[in-house]
Amino acid sequence: MNITPVSIAELLGDEIENAKDIEITGAGSILTAKKNDLTYIDHTDKLNRLPESKAGCIIVPLEAKNKTFDFKGAIIYSENPKYSFTKFLRILEKEVCPAKKPSIHKTATIDETASIGEDIFIGPYVTIGKNAKISKGANINAHSFIGDNVQIGEDSFIHPNVTIRENCIIEKNVIVHSGAIIGSDGYGYIKVKGRHEKIPQIGKVRIGENVEVGANCTIDRATLGETIVGTGTKLDNLIHIAHNVTIGANCLIMAQVGIAGSSEIGNNVIMGGQAAISDHIKIGDNAIVMGKTGIISNLDAGKIVFGHVGRPHREAMKIEVLMSKLPDMYKALKKIQKKLEL
Repeated sequence: MNITPVSIAELLGDEIENAKDIEITGAGSILTAKKNDLTYIDHTDKLNRLPESKAGCIIVPLEAKNKTFDFKGAIIYSENPKYSFTKFLRILEKEVCPAKKPSIHKTATIDETASIGEDIFIGPYVTIGKNAKISKGANINAHSFIGDNVQIGEDSFIHPNVTIRENCIIEKNVIVHSGAIIGSDGYGYIKVKGRHEKIPQIGKVRIGENVEVGANCTIDRATLGETIVGTGTKLDNLIHIAHNVTIGANCLIMAQVGIAGSSEIGNNVIMGGQAAISDHIKIGDNAIVMGKTGIISNLDAGKIVFGHVGRPHREAMKIEVLMSKLPDMYKALKKIQKKLEL
């Protein structure tokens, strides 16, 4: 891609200063960007890094006007530099990873009852089952398996080696990364005469619009009904969502989180890496569960919790501080004990 700083500013709808007649061909961080790269800073307290940068163009906050030191490249002012930079990366991505032309690879196996929409890409060795519906603009990449009665919404992108089992529903603009398995059986057993017998899992999974499912996530089908991931929610890699879980809209769930069966997660919830949610738990809207936190009881809306037993954030932090002082406290206690024994 070859584009001038002036054209970038026009595309982003931002103001430019010290426009340079150079071509921007890539992007980089403030310290790694080269003369033909675009970079950004999102806070004015980072302006002292500008003299070190070799970038040809930089996006800075509006309040940085007249404070940009001796930066020699073009300067674009933005209300939200990180978002403006993100929009540029979207343009660059189309050059680096161009969209695949609609086609169906000759090695794909597609059942004759499947419905295939317009402008579809289906890659090598894809399998599509009976009565599956692949909507307009969808991409199904190599070695992915789409089971019977599965629905894939418009413009959804299924990366290589994804499994979406029978009856599951993927709505519009969903991204599913490699290794993800959607619709595997829920972990359901009943103990009869000393042995565990499997409970049939005959429900489905529904993935809402604009969801992103990270690599190697597993989302189990419901025993009955649906396991649901709500609109706009973003799942990191290596997340397990058990049967009959309901996750609300616009949640952020980080790597290695585990959510046990029949739990209900509200809207705009954030879960840090390796958090664990017990079964049948309700977590309210806008709650934050910090990394490695275990939740064993319901959590009210807006709460922030941390720790292996999910204590309130401030309380947990005080306990952590006290834990570091325990060796000294123990020594002091032993001295007092000796004096009392005399």
